[in-house]
Amino acid sequence: MATFDLNMNIKKGLWRDVTALGGTFFFFVVLAFFLSLGYTALFIQLVAGFLFTGMIITLSRILYFKPRPKPKEYTNFIERIDASSFPSWHAARIVLLAITLHFFFKNKYISVILAIVALLVCYSRIRLQKHDWIDLTAGIVLGALTYWLSVNIM
Repeated sequence: MATFDLNMNIKKGLWRDVTALGGTFFFFVVLAFFLSLGYTALFIQLVAGFLFTGMIITLSRILYFKPRPKPKEYTNFIERIDASSFPSWHAARIVLLAITLHFFFKNKYISVILAIVALLVCYSRIRLQKHDWIDLTAGIVLGALTYWLSVNIM
């Protein structure tokens, strides 16, 4: 019985680590990395995409509250926004990052790795009961739309 619990904890920890690749901290690490390498235009494009997705998701969650599959308690307005699951900001961020880097590097190996990471991050959100497929689909569409806007408007 103890071995089963240990394996479950390892798997849950693994999915938490995978989901972190779609998180804000990782996104900021990537931003800092590209800025330090002198890729200013890429940095600005990613920052614009981050801010745009953040605004759209926050507005969406203010106007429409959808509880997470594993409901999250909240006691104030800010926590309520975070407790809402629609759309997935993790999915939007990782898709924005994957598409942007795909077109920036134009390397099929990097693109395959980025696609796999994006799929794993999206699956981790389901596995950890943070989102359902509708939330993820909306996040994926928003990430792709954000990329398109950042290329065509900037």
